[in-house]
Amino acid sequence: MKATRAFVVIALGALCLGMLHGAHAADVPEDAVQRIRDAAPDAAPAQPATPRRLLVFTRCQGFRHGSIPFISEAVRVLGEKTGAFEVVVSDDVGMFRPQNLAQFDAVCMNNTTGTLFEDEELKRALLDFVRGGKGIVGIHAATDCFYDWPEYGEMMGAYFHGHPWHEKVGIKVEEPDHPLCAVFGGADFDVEDEIYQFREPYSREKLRVLMRLDPARTNMDKRGVRRTDGDFAVSWIRNYGKGRVFYCSLGHRNEIAWNPVVLKHYLAGIQFALGDLAADATPSAQVTGREWQSLFNGHDLTGWECRPGGWHVEDGVIAWSEGAGFLWSEQRYGNFVLDLEFKLSPGTNSGVFVRTDSKPNWLHTGIEVQLLDSHGKDTPGRHDCGAVYDCLAPSENAVKPAGEWNRMAVTCKDNVVRVNLNGRDVIDMDLNQWTEAHRNPDGSPNKFDIAYKDMAREGYVALQDHGNLIWFRNIRIKVSQ
Repeated sequence: MKATRAFVVIALGALCLGMLHGAHAADVPEDAVQRIRDAAPDAAPAQPATPRRLLVFTRCQGFRHGSIPFISEAVRVLGEKTGAFEVVVSDDVGMFRPQNLAQFDAVCMNNTTGTLFEDEELKRALLDFVRGGKGIVGIHAATDCFYDWPEYGEMMGAYFHGHPWHEKVGIKVEEPDHPLCAVFGGADFDVEDEIYQFREPYSREKLRVLMRLDPARTNMDKRGVRRTDGDFAVSWIRNYGKGRVFYCSLGHRNEIAWNPVVLKHYLAGIQFALGDLAADATPSAQVTGREWQSLFNGHDLTGWECRPGGWHVEDGVIAWSEGAGFLWSEQRYGNFVLDLEFKLSPGTNSGVFVRTDSKPNWLHTGIEVQLLDSHGKDTPGRHDCGAVYDCLAPSENAVKPAGEWNRMAVTCKDNVVRVNLNGRDVIDMDLNQWTEAHRNPDGSPNKFDIAYKDMAREGYVALQDHGNLIWFRNIRIKVSQ
């Protein structure tokens, strides 16, 4: 039976000119539509905060996947059946003009390939759309486009680097308890599809990897396997500015569109991108790994040095008291990820120092990540929470109100310092750009006698006494080469 069902392309608001220019109807066999509908879940994992609209973009300037209409229909059914979102399918680049993007909560790049457009205004509009708090979803070949636009690859998280596998493979669910992976019930699974491997800017320092290829259940003797670390990610999320990114490489074969577990994963990922499903996007390198060392045992200050009677432990938490002075780590650290939680009292001013070379001269030989009760400030500066004090302002204000626990990860790798605050990447700093004492790269002054470029690349970790009540817990570090 060859009856078909056509996509309905909806024009919204200012787009209503009778039709969407450049959009086209893509026919999907009725039996495939029924399979999709039967496989799609009845309910979404999260209740939409407001009515949501998702743009599914299907333009290709390179290889065009035959699965595009099937995946588009699957996404449409997911939104319609669960009531989680409304879908508009289009291949019109004009949809990326700011006034058109403004009508959507997220964009889904469905198997897009090649240089989709070269208009710089459209590129800026897409980046601003996501950075400003909206979402982007990438399915399969969404990493196989815009190679000449590095900001796109950085936002999406990686570029395609070959597909050695087009067969049944094993998929490892890395985080069974993560909200986007709860659909798998804690179990790994097998799937038949074209499996990608990725190149730069792929990094677990920036992405929260949710699923990966399981080499133990996959033929690893295939030609074209380029990675030697066994890290073949399949799906991930990340924060990008104030926005959210979800990517899944499954989607080459038509039948992925009616794979029940994959559809549930798609739905959770789309709801994350739309802003309805809360999920931790802290990069994997900051939350996993056997190399983590605890810097606080929850009972006493073993491993730390401070004045007697100052910093103390109460109810499993390190607390400040009058006259505490700095709390210093006994050991020095060079390249590492420092992960901790802190809670501010109203008006608190404090800081976390890293790579401090001299305890007596801590001001001029260490890097301070500022801790400040600056919640609610529209435009944070170089002295607000998350800043590298007096040198670089955070990209956004991510600190929670006083009295609530915050989580912060500080990554030091050679000349690079990154800060993630409450799941938001707020600092990405190249110390080598600070070439002069008392001067920042933008020409503004700072108070430091030594240029950051010339500071020691290893030293003590310290919690600052600035005369305000503050608490710390769950302090750990992962040292790297």
